[in-house]
Amino acid sequence: MEPNHQNLIRSNYTTLVKKMSAVPVAGFLYASNIITDEMKQQIEVEKTSYDKNRKLISIILRRGPSAFQGLKRALLKANQRELSNLLIAKDDEDVTKSDYEKKLALARSLVVCTKEREAPESQPRKQIDQEKSPEPRCRISLDDFNDIFLTAMPYKDVIYIHIRHFTENNGRFTPTKKRVTFPMDRWLRFESLLPEIQKYLNNIGNGEREERQWHVGGGVYISLTPGFQTVDIRHYWKPEDAPEPVPTKKGVTLNHKKFTRLLEVVEQMHNHVPELKDVELCMLSESHQNQLGMLNCPECTPFGYDPLNVSMECNAGDLQDVETLNI
Repeated sequence: MEPNHQNLIRSNYTTLVKKMSAVPVAGFLYASNIITDEMKQQIEVEKTSYDKNRKLISIILRRGPSAFQGLKRALLKANQRELSNLLIAKDDEDVTKSDYEKKLALARSLVVCTKEREAPESQPRKQIDQEKSPEPRCRISLDDFNDIFLTAMPYKDVIYIHIRHFTENNGRFTPTKKRVTFPMDRWLRFESLLPEIQKYLNNIGNGEREERQWHVGGGVYISLTPGFQTVDIRHYWKPEDAPEPVPTKKGVTLNHKKFTRLLEVVEQMHNHVPELKDVELCMLSESHQNQLGMLNCPECTPFGYDPLNVSMECNAGDLQDVETLNI
């Protein structure tokens, strides 16, 4: 963990120790591979909540560079937003940032990284996607051959952003099924990752050997592979007999040149879709004020969850949904 992040946690040590609920936070930290099972048990074995909190902070301060963001994300998921906001409000980011830049920073902290997982063989699900959108907001080419475009299209009064392959026939461009789709809040998360993706691609020649993968919402994952200057953005799905989601044919792969072009035209998307500045992350919505709300969110948990692996500690308000708790 970086020294400035350690100092930020230490400066809020008293509040964290008094108010944090260590057990659910530790559960989410373990699920995100921030702490090990042994560390999680060390926290849970402490007798008082005060001692549990002290133990968790002691452990998190010694963890790697992703521990700080992991702690903020775990606090949000454990319905301890005020503590997460406490860290965010005093973060060492530039205070002159615009509101949208602050949203990007927050979105980056919520994106789930699954970098050490091997992708199984592709098992696509047969789908028929019929998008009828006569008037796209924009169509911006990402290459010199008019093969792949960044588009924004309204569909049933909702705006979706696509990175999509097109075919040209008699001067007309026809969209294909090779695409990836972003609702506006998912695009916010994706846009927040662009600097990190660019940094990875620039370090390929410097011996970058670690695979990266992020879940940005719904069934969409971003994958980076060592030795390849490409960005794979793909929809995944989870067969009933598969332990993990698997990639489908629905997606796009951007080489370094196309990705650089994407970075150059991101600002144009804001001109065509001014609604982006008012987008709110679903993680911060009222429906996510308890753990059940997050687990039932198709954007945060698109493939369902295993009740045996999820702590069902809840707030008093959650008890209203008796049937769900029984299940």
